[in-house]
Amino acid sequence: MSSDQSSQLLLARQPICDRNTNVVAYELLFREVNPERADVVDGDFATSAVLENAFMNLSIDDVIGDHKAFINFTPRLLEMEIPIEPSRCVIEVLEDVEVTDTLIESLMRAKHKGHVIALDDFEYNETLQPLVDLADIIKLDVLALTDTELVDAVERLSASGVILLAEKIETNEMLRHCLDLGFEMFQGNFLSKPEPITGRKLAANKIVVLELLTKLQEPSSNFRDLELLISQDPALGLKTLRLVNSAYYGPRHQIESLSHAIAYLGMDALRSLASLLVVSGLSDKPDALRDFALERAKFCELLGRKVKEAEASVFYSVGLLSTMDAYFDQPLEEILGNMSLRPDVKAALLEREGELGAVLALVERVQRGELEAIAWDRLADFDLSPQVVNELYMEVIQWQRQVSVELEF
Repeated sequence: MSSDQSSQLLLARQPICDRNTNVVAYELLFREVNPERADVVDGDFATSAVLENAFMNLSIDDVIGDHKAFINFTPRLLEMEIPIEPSRCVIEVLEDVEVTDTLIESLMRAKHKGHVIALDDFEYNETLQPLVDLADIIKLDVLALTDTELVDAVERLSASGVILLAEKIETNEMLRHCLDLGFEMFQGNFLSKPEPITGRKLAANKIVVLELLTKLQEPSSNFRDLELLISQDPALGLKTLRLVNSAYYGPRHQIESLSHAIAYLGMDALRSLASLLVVSGLSDKPDALRDFALERAKFCELLGRKVKEAEASVFYSVGLLSTMDAYFDQPLEEILGNMSLRPDVKAALLEREGELGAVLALVERVQRGELEAIAWDRLADFDLSPQVVNELYMEVIQWQRQVSVELEF
């Protein structure tokens, strides 16, 4: 496909988790975007663009870390030589594919080389049995199936010895249901969803975290306040110094005190850093949620620099605070009601209003893989083109990986 000159490529990734909510793979999602017309996506061009962006223009380790990449392949692309190490790539066969001898031969050849084969949005019929026989993983869309259909599909496919992946998991309730049914892998927005705790009070450690976050977000806080606040928690102070001395921040000389760290980074940057560390200390939540929150906050910050550079740290805070309902298992409106925040910050978090809200909405779409739903007309005044968004997203992924490693210690 020859792409229109004004068309631009946008890449996103969505985590795939195991039964313990550990990330084990990423699905790489692609959209060709032309803000001047309706999106038209050719499957061959889309997959080629993913391969070029993720495996040729970038280090694969930067995109997916130590995990596998799930990528959609069309029948035509499967006939070609796949320029990817088989151990790094899961070939996804889309639900609307026509089963032909050529397709089966291509999949057998790829499987022989060591590629894992996954069937996407799968709904069984007899004509698809040759694909089931070759598949290692079968993805079932839990939103497209009734509970009876889901149970029947699990019973039928489990006998084939395949790994079952539940996709479009939107709630923790559905996650638990699919765990009970025997699914081994999970994909969807459940990580960012709260677990309702109606009638229960917040645990003491979460109350402390909320108090710290509130103080960190107060515009009136100063260098001395921030140093005292961080120094009250030895672990928080140590992790702050570790991160400031990491390769990402790259200080010329070792930074050995919080006051030195504040002077080096500046008030806004250290406030953002400390907020991240406070939240990451909630041990009852999976690391995958921490990484998700990290990615969102930093993505909002980098985009915010393009919109209003002086407010970059506020954009960071908006991104981080937007995940608090998942951390505290309470409605975001209730959490924010206990915090001292600017009116425009609350409006962005609750209504997606203003510049802050527009950036947050964009980041949410990318994280969910809803690339076709991005409101580019709303972003036109900020010079946030698909190309700029893509470049910043790749920068965020690299930063998030580095920081996550530091937080493990």
